[in-house]
Amino acid sequence: MAQSIGFIGLGIMGQPMALNLVKAGYHLTVFNRTRGKAEPLERAGARVARTPAEAAQNADFIVSIVSDSAASEEVISGKDGVLQTIRPGAIVIDSATISPVVSRKLACQTAGRKASFLDAPVTGSKHGAEKGELTFMVGGNRETFESAMPVLEELGKKHIYCGEHGAGLSAKLAQNAIQSTMLEIFCEGFVLAAKSGVRPEVMFEIVQNSMARSTLTDFKAPFIFKGDFTPYFPLKWMHKDVTLAMEAAFSKGVPMPVTAAVKEVYGSARAQGKGDLDYAAVCTFLEELAGVKVRSTEGKKAESGKA
Repeated sequence: MAQSIGFIGLGIMGQPMALNLVKAGYHLTVFNRTRGKAEPLERAGARVARTPAEAAQNADFIVSIVSDSAASEEVISGKDGVLQTIRPGAIVIDSATISPVVSRKLACQTAGRKASFLDAPVTGSKHGAEKGELTFMVGGNRETFESAMPVLEELGKKHIYCGEHGAGLSAKLAQNAIQSTMLEIFCEGFVLAAKSGVRPEVMFEIVQNSMARSTLTDFKAPFIFKGDFTPYFPLKWMHKDVTLAMEAAFSKGVPMPVTAAVKEVYGSARAQGKGDLDYAAVCTFLEELAGVKVRSTEGKKAESGKA
C-alpha cells in the first residue's frame, strides 16, 4: 500500500516536487495559501486540503517548502498547523531555507508530538525540481534521515547528511553565500568588460577557457545575455538566504566581509523592485550604475545578415 504524504507549499519549487511524488505513486494531500496553485496537483490526482493541519492528518510524511522562517512556523506549529494533527511516528521534511534556530525549535516541538523532523533544504533551482534532480542537505537524526530516503529519492539525485538538527540549513546558508557571491562578481566583471568595449560573447569565451569558469555561470550567462530574468530562483529569496547567512555568521563570530557587501547589492536590487525576477537580475542593478548593458549581439547580427 502506497504511503501518504501531506505536501505544503506549491510555489516555484514545491509544485514540481509534489507532482513528482504523485507520479511516483504516493497518495498526496496538498495545501497552498493560494488555492489556484494547487489545481495542477488536483488534476494529477492529489487531494487539496483547506489547512496544513488537514494536509498532515494521517500522513506518513509531511513535506513543507514555504518562503521563510515565519511561514514555516505558521504552517508547522501555528493555529492550523501540522502539529495540530500529526500522528506519532510521522516524519516532517522541511525543505524551506529558514533560520537554523527556528528549525531546531520546530524539531523540538515536533518531538513533543512523538513525531520526527528533518531540516532538508535543497539546491538545484526550478529545473532540478522539475527533473527530480535536486540536492538535499539534511540535518536531524540519522535513522530518521534513512527512513525518509524513499521520499527524498523521488525528489533529488543527491542526499547529503550534514549532522544533527540545523546542520542541513547551516550548510545551505554557506552554500548560498558562495553561490550568490559567484554570480554577483561574474556580473561585475562582465559589466566592466562591456563598459570597456569587450563584447559579452568574447568575455564569456575567455572565462570558459580559464580557471574562472563555473557550472553556475555557464547556466546563467545565456539568460543574462538575452536579458531574460524569468525566475528559476527569485532574487528576493536569494537576498533572504544571504541575510540568514549573515545572521548565522554573527551568532558564530565568523567574519564574512565579502558576503556582507554582496548582501547589500542584492538588497539594493530588491529595493528597486527586482525581487520577483531571477537572482541573475542582480546584473541589471550593476548595469544601471555603470550605464551599460551586458547583452549579446550575435542574434542581432544573424537577423541583419538574413535581411
